[in-house]
Amino acid sequence: MRAAWHRFMAPLTPGVRALLLVLTISYLVAVAGVFSHAFNLYAPLALSGAEFWKGKVWQIVTYSLLPASLFDFLFNWVMVLFLGACLEKLWSLRQLWAYCLISAIGAGLAKVLIEPASPRMMVGTAPIVFGLLAAWGYLCPNEKVLLYFVWEVTVRKAAIILTIFSALLMVPCSGAKTVLIMLFGAVAALMSLWLESRILHGRQSQTVASGRMGRLEL
Repeated sequence: MRAAWHRFMAPLTPGVRALLLVLTISYLVAVAGVFSHAFNLYAPLALSGAEFWKGKVWQIVTYSLLPASLFDFLFNWVMVLFLGACLEKLWSLRQLWAYCLISAIGAGLAKVLIEPASPRMMVGTAPIVFGLLAAWGYLCPNEKVLLYFVWEVTVRKAAIILTIFSALLMVPCSGAKTVLIMLFGAVAALMSLWLESRILHGRQSQTVASGRMGRLEL
């Protein structure tokens, strides 16, 4: 079993491999605590507005490591595997983890601002998945992919379709309000990508302007 696991994980990019390991370990530990009644990771790590504003600020990140259910874990695990493998070809390991963190914090901030006094907990990796979908559609908009292996569409359309499908799939269990809050993971990722592109464009403009001034002086 261990050899099969290593054979599966070995071809993956480092950032994706590390992220999947963290999610798997978090899931197994959380489930072990629930079934053994020895401990409960959800109490200190799941995000609620009431607890966050009392000082448990780490919850704005840790909630994204805890699965809402086995299906939630498996679905998001596969999505992180696919999207992370695509994006780490364009990003470094640090960038991949940074955008996962940005997506988690974006949805977490939305949660504690929209429901500041609510004790209701939010968990799940969906905000990270929504953020990675948004980044995939933003960075590779016109590339072609086979959606569900039968339908050729652009990456932008595939990202939109998968986001809508994932959100609708979550509504019966999580509720529309929670799903909307989690979608702020995509908003945060898009805002960060746009800001990064503007900063890069500004630097390139300054470099071109400096080059022109240098030629004029000569």
